[in-house]
Amino acid sequence: MQRRTLLTLGTGLAASVLAGYRPASADMEPDGLTRTYRRFRLLVVGQRDDARASELLESSVDVLARFLPGSRAKLIRAADTRRVGVLIGTRQQDVAIMTRESAEALFLANPPFADIRNLPLRLIVSFEGHVLVTRTDFEDRHAYALAQTLVEHKNLLPAPAAAPGGVIPVHPGSAAFFWGDDMPED
Repeated sequence: MQRRTLLTLGTGLAASVLAGYRPASADMEPDGLTRTYRRFRLLVVGQRDDARASELLESSVDVLARFLPGSRAKLIRAADTRRVGVLIGTRQQDVAIMTRESAEALFLANPPFADIRNLPLRLIVSFEGHVLVTRTDFEDRHAYALAQTLVEHKNLLPAPAAAPGGVIPVHPGSAAFFWGDDMPED
């Protein structure tokens, strides 16, 4: 009886695979709309446990929503810096506000990000002790527009947006803005 059950299950599994059926996996977006939503909105993630980062997040998203309305900027709050790094590292989010130290730890794969290696992290702007970061796959013209908007309206931010610097390389679009080049065409 056991042999017959195993043969039946094995045959059924083989037929499923040949027919193109894939077993259910842990799907982070069961409705499939998250990717579409992110395509038409700029979601900026920050951490809840850092009051200064939350303040910068809220004011930055407000500035982007008012002066760069095409971005349709929205804020996302993560529990802590580790979660922000995981969201950026796994491509679940594109842009984040982090402390400079946390961003450098993420870039260098230092604790608490030792398991996130070779992340192509780039800086867009600096806010004194915090930075706006993204990955290299973020479009150059979008990074240019973010840097331009935040710098032009820095008086509306709790800390002025300025040219980034440090261990993490500057995003090419942001660099073009700060060097006075024209907006890149992606």
